[in-house]
Amino acid sequence: MKKFNFSLIIKITGIVFIAFAVILGNEIRLGINRYIKNTLETDAASTIRNLDKFAKDYTDMTIYNSYSLNSEAFQSLYSTALSGDSSLVKSLVTSQGSILDISRETIKDPILCMLVSEFEGVDDWSKNRPAYFHLKSLGEKNLEKFESVLNDEKAIRTATISLVIPEDTDFSNNEFRNVKINQIKVDDEMVINCKLSGKKVVVSGQMYFYSSQYKEVFFGNNTESVTYGYVTHSITENEQTIVIDYHDAMKGVKQQLQKNFKKYVDTNTPFVTTNYTDYYLLKPYKYKGRYYSSVAMEIIDWVQLNKYYSDNAFNDLSEEDKLQKSTLGYLIVTKEYTHLTSSAMKQFIIDNSSTYLLALILIALLSLFLAYIFVKPIHRLETIAKHIARKEFDYPINVNRHDELGNLARSIDIMSKELEKTINNLYFQIEKVQSLETIRKEFVANFTHEIKTPLGIINGFSELVEIEQDVKKRNEYIDIIQSETGKINTLVLAMLEYSKLESDAITLNKEDIDLLEIVDESIDSMMYLFEKKNISIETSLESVIVEADRFKIQMVINNFISNALRYTDDNMKISICLNRNSFSIENEGAHIPKEDIDKIWLTFHKVDKARNQAGTGLGLAICKSVLELHRFQYGVENTENGVKFYFNFDGKKNDGITEEIVWKKKG
Repeated sequence: MKKFNFSLIIKITGIVFIAFAVILGNEIRLGINRYIKNTLETDAASTIRNLDKFAKDYTDMTIYNSYSLNSEAFQSLYSTALSGDSSLVKSLVTSQGSILDISRETIKDPILCMLVSEFEGVDDWSKNRPAYFHLKSLGEKNLEKFESVLNDEKAIRTATISLVIPEDTDFSNNEFRNVKINQIKVDDEMVINCKLSGKKVVVSGQMYFYSSQYKEVFFGNNTESVTYGYVTHSITENEQTIVIDYHDAMKGVKQQLQKNFKKYVDTNTPFVTTNYTDYYLLKPYKYKGRYYSSVAMEIIDWVQLNKYYSDNAFNDLSEEDKLQKSTLGYLIVTKEYTHLTSSAMKQFIIDNSSTYLLALILIALLSLFLAYIFVKPIHRLETIAKHIARKEFDYPINVNRHDELGNLARSIDIMSKELEKTINNLYFQIEKVQSLETIRKEFVANFTHEIKTPLGIINGFSELVEIEQDVKKRNEYIDIIQSETGKINTLVLAMLEYSKLESDAITLNKEDIDLLEIVDESIDSMMYLFEKKNISIETSLESVIVEADRFKIQMVINNFISNALRYTDDNMKISICLNRNSFSIENEGAHIPKEDIDKIWLTFHKVDKARNQAGTGLGLAICKSVLELHRFQYGVENTENGVKFYFNFDGKKNDGITEEIVWKKKG
């Protein structure tokens, strides 16, 4: 079963998947930003619809009369600008950036609503009837203390409350505006204790909600909706108590107006334009980890603006300058977002979950596919490498790809072929070394054999010389010793010459030589031997110039001629040929056996030892080394009449000099 390297696939898949995921993540980020923008713009449009009634009433009121922002008429209109939406913070600021008001449009006095379960001394008060208590009389410190208790999770676990108030309080309705409070207990724990004279009554029950300018608390033990003024809130039985604190919202608005007023309100393009004014969506900001978005409208002194347009004295003012000079200030409405980004992300995921889930699946599949495309040829190369390791160089390699993997495959193919050549050469060298070792052993054995006989003769006749008294015989013995010593000397000199040639320790002194001169000299030097054996010589010789070592080539030619002479019987013929490309010598006589053809160039190898007692067995080996040093081709072959030795070369013909000799001993 094929084993896959899944770790590499996982790595490549992971890299590709991360790359796509980054792109997809950026798209999701842009989508979330669009959702945030849409949320802000939708809420801004809702706020503008709320403000447009104020804009209409203000325009109607000021079309003929001017009112300052501090006037009673304007403040009365401003107090209901948001139609009772207490979740928004409104700001009134002059055109120079002076803050006139930062508030919420809700009950000015802190108010506590409770469901009365017991009203001491009041018989006609129905149970579970809501009662609204204004707590302004407590003062700021007591209010802060009371609000801190409302924030405490332990204190509002059951959210029961008891109030001690004067007995003479008007109990005719549900709302107690100017009542003075003696004590407040939350869950039977004393929170407020003020000095109060006169008789008192106790009112107790469950807290429903608490509202002030900076804080709203809705208690989770209620199951009914509560409406007071413009405020309506409903909490289910299982819902936790909700505490909404507006301190940070108002501080954030104040900071923006104080530090960045001009930059904050500098919006050139209206977000919405109505029949009464232009509305601007200001750049959102963050304050203490929460997100705030604001809508602004300019408050224009229409009387002054009309004056600028009707009076020719102001014709040099641009429309922008006229509008700017007529601006009394700005009404800025700010909305707080607790989890804007997470809410937008949640909604975005809900709306696009199927699309992005499909995208993630496609990305994962595409990543795996791309990883497989890369890994498959790598597995192929791995398989090829294993075959190469097993010396299976004929395993097919696909080199049709035209990319980096294709280049790698081609490189491996080249490496495989070169490695095959190297291994084959190595095997050849090993075989050669083994062959040379065999030759070395034979050489040592042959050399030992060749030198053993003359040494034995010398040793024997040396002993005879010592004991022999006859002078004539002693001289004969000495001649034999000298003859055998000469044989040993000849053998040793031949061995030294052969060793030099084999070790490449010898250098060739090349020069232009005429082979015809060397052949003539060799024939002349052996003429006595030809005459002695009555051997006739036929020659076809040309004058040929070659670049070679004269002494070494003369050694080869002498060896070839003496070897032919040695193996030619009496009254037979030798033919010598020299032309522009080769030298050859052919002698009549017995053929060389086929098994000896390749061995004849080896040291101490003699085809017919009985007929070649005088030879050293090194002549042809020396010729082989000399010819290989000269890079001449050479060989031996059996012919119709006998045996021919030759060597080839690239010579230059010396025109006009040709010899053809037929020589035979007379008588």
